[in-house]
Amino acid sequence: MKTALTERLGLTIPLIQAPMAGTSTAELAAAVSNAEALGSIALGAIDAEASRKAIRAVKALTDRPFNVNLFCHTPIAADPVRDAAWIDSLRPIFSEFDAAPPERLNDIYQSFLTDDAKLAVLVEERPAVVSVHFGLPRADQIAALKAAGCVLIASATTPEEGRAAVAAG
Repeated sequence: MKTALTERLGLTIPLIQAPMAGTSTAELAAAVSNAEALGSIALGAIDAEASRKAIRAVKALTDRPFNVNLFCHTPIAADPVRDAAWIDSLRPIFSEFDAAPPERLNDIYQSFLTDDAKLAVLVEERPAVVSVHFGLPRADQIAALKAAGCVLIASATTPEEGRAAVAAG
């Protein structure tokens, strides 16, 4: 099956391997890309320098296009009162397992929205495809990635999210 995306990327198999934060590897992404589908690596759970290493690891294994995936969630504003209430509500569950709840709640992954170091890596490394989950990049990030020649893909879970992705470019 040929589509605008398969034509643009030279894919013979219209398949995008799931990026799978924490489990995807350079070897898997390269194998999928070498089979002429679109391999993917997850960058949402790692920092800029680890992202550079991951991209270069895939590049060492394939000269085919591959996808890098980012998290674009809205960073959570600290709210100590709300957070303490959540921790207190979960305390009985932690106790059932003889565990202590965390002292405070943290955003476990830095959003790409606030990660200009990762943007700089992507602009320099120029992966063929950049996909995003949990929202969209900022307009300046989209412009920089497009100027670097990256194809942008966004997941959308509602018609409204789909329209927002189209409007963002």
